[in-house]
Amino acid sequence: MDDSSLPLPAVRCLSKEEAARYLGIGVTLFTELAIPFLKLGRRCLYDKVDLDAWIEEYKQREHGRARKETLWLKPKKESTGGQILASGGLQQRSKTAKEYAKALGLKVEKTPTHC
Repeated sequence: MDDSSLPLPAVRCLSKEEAARYLGIGVTLFTELAIPFLKLGRRCLYDKVDLDAWIEEYKQREHGRARKETLWLKPKKESTGGQILASGGLQQRSKTAKEYAKALGLKVEKTPTHC
């Protein structure tokens, strides 16, 4: 049997441009969203499974935020003593804050570089 006549399996890992197209967004927005990637050598690849999981988590986060905003109208006793969590949007750390923390000798978390 000739192996060249068999169809190739579907591609699982995508380039940045292919991953952005897969999600139906532009490359610029895709880069700003800081979606997890795999680094193989100098290439950054995006696994379709990770993209699907990320979009499901994003939908839950956005839906959950809208639901919580209606609940904020009624204050709860137990909510006054707890930590206030940030809500909504992507929070990017400024490079200045990272340099300031480094100058003070504080531990700085390493963030993955974007491709």
